[in-house]
Amino acid sequence: MKKILKFSLILALAVFTFSCSNDNTDVIPEDPQGSETNALIKANLNTYAQNAVSTNQAQSMFENNEENSEIVDDFPIESCFTINFPYTVTNGNTTGTVNNEAEAENFFNAGYTIAFPLDITLTDGTVITLANEFEFIEIIEDCLDEEIISFGNDCFEFNFPLSVITEDGNSVVVNDEFELFSLETAVGFDYPISVTTETENGAVVVTINNDDEFDDLYNECYDIDDCDDCYENCFEIVYPITLVQDNGTIVTVNDDDEFFTFLSGLGENDFFTPTYPMNIEYEDGTLATINSDDELEAAFDACDD
Repeated sequence: MKKILKFSLILALAVFTFSCSNDNTDVIPEDPQGSETNALIKANLNTYAQNAVSTNQAQSMFENNEENSEIVDDFPIESCFTINFPYTVTNGNTTGTVNNEAEAENFFNAGYTIAFPLDITLTDGTVITLANEFEFIEIIEDCLDEEIISFGNDCFEFNFPLSVITEDGNSVVVNDEFELFSLETAVGFDYPISVTTETENGAVVVTINNDDEFDDLYNECYDIDDCDDCYENCFEIVYPITLVQDNGTIVTVNDDDEFFTFLSGLGENDFFTPTYPMNIEYEDGTLATINSDDELEAAFDACDD
């Protein structure tokens, strides 16, 4: 049963994809994973990118729902009800019929999820037909007397349909909150989006045009103060810059958002090498040319002084 939820309720998050080109190709490092320098550069550039882009509460929202999905796997829902055989599963293109637990495991390992309607039997013998994912989650929450996933918030509601951006840069239309928070590759909104807020004068429809406006809406809703004493970058990277990944892929990054997205998509053991020279600009407008990893590290160290 846990496998069923794992594949049917996974929620994931992260914003744009970008083109690859080769304007200034350096030698690809032979062993980037074993390079402490490369790891330090990656860490410093991650910090830079996180401070360069907006708060991006949209990304945080998707990430929080990914954490919620991990909680689901630990609940003993088999003690609350059983799914009645046979039932239908789908991978988005084709469907299959599940007749027993062995077939269920094979289908879910192949990427299939439950298709609705779905019949289940409660522990008291009552048979219930679930029409959609919402009812599936509700019956689990009722059985466990605990909220698993909260789609709502305190101040506003999303107006559907709306579009989200996926990891590969595509725009996908979602029609309800479950679709919004169960699209595994969703990393941000494709603006504009529409929300409804409650005011003293009643409900008001508001159009949100970018991440900054969503941040303002979200932060005001949850009374989140702007950070006045947070670390700030003491320089800005002058784009475009070219990066060489450890697998040989060459990536050109054109702005902070693309850089943040690139870094967010890397695994813990995925490394890259910036190509030099790289130009940076300090707050007073002074330009500097960075010619090596050591010079880039020194520039970051100077920001902490």
